[in-house]
Amino acid sequence: MNDDVSRRLDEAGRRPVPPPDPAFADALEARLGAVAATPPAASTPPPRGRRSAAGPWAVAAGFAAVVVVVIALGLAGPDRPPGPGLTLEGVNVEVVLANGTILEDPAGLLLPEGAVVRVGAGGFARIGDTLLAPGDVATIGRGGIEVVRPTPVGVVPEATPRPTAARPSASPAPTPSPAAERTEPPAPTPEPSRSPGPTAPATARPTPTPTPAILRPRLRAVLLEGPRIAVRWTETQGAARYVLVATVSRSGPAPDPVYPGSRVIGEFAAPPSPAFRVRVPDGVVEVRLMVVAVREDGRALRRSRIVAIAIAGPLDPAASIPGSSPTPTLAPTSPAALPTPAP
Repeated sequence: MNDDVSRRLDEAGRRPVPPPDPAFADALEARLGAVAATPPAASTPPPRGRRSAAGPWAVAAGFAAVVVVVIALGLAGPDRPPGPGLTLEGVNVEVVLANGTILEDPAGLLLPEGAVVRVGAGGFARIGDTLLAPGDVATIGRGGIEVVRPTPVGVVPEATPRPTAARPSASPAPTPSPAAERTEPPAPTPEPSRSPGPTAPATARPTPTPTPAILRPRLRAVLLEGPRIAVRWTETQGAARYVLVATVSRSGPAPDPVYPGSRVIGEFAAPPSPAFRVRVPDGVVEVRLMVVAVREDGRALRRSRIVAIAIAGPLDPAASIPGSSPTPTLAPTSPAALPTPAP
């Protein structure tokens, strides 16, 4: 291989690879699968002492094929958070994410790997086909869900009474009374025939007015006691899921969140109903939130407006978002049950 070819290949390898056409990627993947399933044909080995005619161009072609296969498999696509992405449903549920974020009653949340779900008193949760009862703790792992259920302590089962043999009764059997005579009900009196009245003309139904499509999700956030932030948003047509991102500041205003780039609070399969709550870390003076409706391939479809929440100052315990549920009552948790939230 001369220096000019080596230099051109080196420059080609340093340039960014454009994303492939989805139709081309699907066709290539199907073709590669068919080739892999076909048994190799018998070939005659080349004679010894003779160099292959392909030379360095075969190496370059093989390298290019590897690059195309990597792109076709989607390794160059948008970043996605790790984990199985199981959807959570339930009431009086607390979720602790791997980064320390604590969410309360986040219905519709796609649980990432490392999330810990705990059900409080009187609550329940459903993760896929797994049902959780009060006191259950579930950890989301790469291989599935690990559930720890509370074990009652000091409960002694009650003794089952032994059955006793029934003694024969000496009293004589009662004499059956004669059956009462059946009386036939009187025949109903036929009602006089009525002539049909005039038929009312059929009225045409009004044509329903089409509902205009929502251009972007409308985000609402309210500061609650705790401090907690109650969050909800509206549905966006054509969205596959929703990503809630946030920025925080411990001194002055927080920067505006961006997607991708800012901290992800959670991904949701649908807008939460009712509103869920996010616990604010200690020392934070302002939080800015934005929800992004994304397509199936992860690209942003619509962005909501940015909502800034100032944490400093007195809190209003009565503040709420219409449709939000009250703050859940969770039982105390041992340190070994949940991970310690990051500061």
